[in-house]
Amino acid sequence: MHLPPVAVMATWPTPNYIDPPTRGHGVLIVNVVCISLAFLVVILRLYTRLRITCSAGMDDILIVIGLAFAIAMVAVTSVATEKWGWNRHIWDVPETWLSTVQKLNLVFQIMFSWSSSITKISLLWFCRRLLGAGKGTFMWFNRAFIGSMIFVALSCFMFTFISIFQCSPIKAYWEVDPTYSHKCLDEGAIVFSASVINIFTDFLVTALPMPLIWSLKLPARQRLAVISIFGLGIIVNVAGSVRTVYVWKSMVVGYDTTWLGWPVLIAACVEISLGLICSSAPALRPLIATFLPRLLNSTRNAGYSYNQRSRSQKLWSSTGRSHMHPINSSRQGEYESDRFEIMRTVEMETWTESRLAHHHAMGHRFDISGNRALSPESFETKPGATVNSSAASEKSSRSLRRDEAYNARH
Repeated sequence: MHLPPVAVMATWPTPNYIDPPTRGHGVLIVNVVCISLAFLVVILRLYTRLRITCSAGMDDILIVIGLAFAIAMVAVTSVATEKWGWNRHIWDVPETWLSTVQKLNLVFQIMFSWSSSITKISLLWFCRRLLGAGKGTFMWFNRAFIGSMIFVALSCFMFTFISIFQCSPIKAYWEVDPTYSHKCLDEGAIVFSASVINIFTDFLVTALPMPLIWSLKLPARQRLAVISIFGLGIIVNVAGSVRTVYVWKSMVVGYDTTWLGWPVLIAACVEISLGLICSSAPALRPLIATFLPRLLNSTRNAGYSYNQRSRSQKLWSSTGRSHMHPINSSRQGEYESDRFEIMRTVEMETWTESRLAHHHAMGHRFDISGNRALSPESFETKPGATVNSSAASEKSSRSLRRDEAYNARH
């Protein structure tokens, strides 16, 4: 552990280990509130994906991992402030505590980096699902998302490696003024550089989906609505910027690291929690449509549509795409496929809602292009099209009535 210069330490007041001034319990309160909200939103997201839309994917697994690292991070910072003096001035922290404070600081930095990075990768993976195969026009978007995920992952691994091995030997990082030969990098420069990169990746993840969404063949109103959902990431960018300012003050230009760095702990919790919430927000519309349909101007009976949804949504595959027969393959290109996917996944209009709005009977497939129910028992094909004939068509019904009347007379 690198101590401040002797000239700086000479200006410090007499230590007060018994009843020192503190920052209070703000970190603990913010941690409990923010992580509880993030936990609730993630649980609702999982319920929506597993029970309502049946469209869980890798992005949901990643968001759970990101939440786990976030919980570990807030546990570390809560213990550090409540028990080990992270809410005091550095001169009021007993020397015997400093070693533990440094260890907790290292764990906090690594947990933050992993939680933030995995949450970003989850959101990028979610956006990539909107592309389907990622061919044609969307090929460059697909490559951009993959490249961004690789960049975020490499940044996380690099920061973790440098943080652990910034001192040689490693224990020199937390031992107070070691007397043996050792060499350490500038911890303040490392953390500040990582914070700047984190701001860049926050902005990248927020901005990257915007051109993709705008390029889809959706009405302008729907595109703006979807962009506003992803635009919630701007709040995360603001929290990251605030945290970076306090990293600079506490670890680069200041020496009272515990007192000046206290806001870093709050900003980190807010940033991570908002990241988890904003990443999960697009998946919650089916939940609202199921239990609060009036908020979405639904004209259907809530109980009936819920029962119908719970049975019909099992038709979705694990990637979230429904089984449907195209009316005309030339009209069902990649744009239409991705238009359907983004409408369903970003929850502008779920597949089941669109289906039930036109046809309440179960046991039929639904053609979104033509808004009509297709019978699974009978269909005929023509070049470039699929023509479906219903087993209960008007013509067959008239024929059946004529046969019944003939049998009754004879």
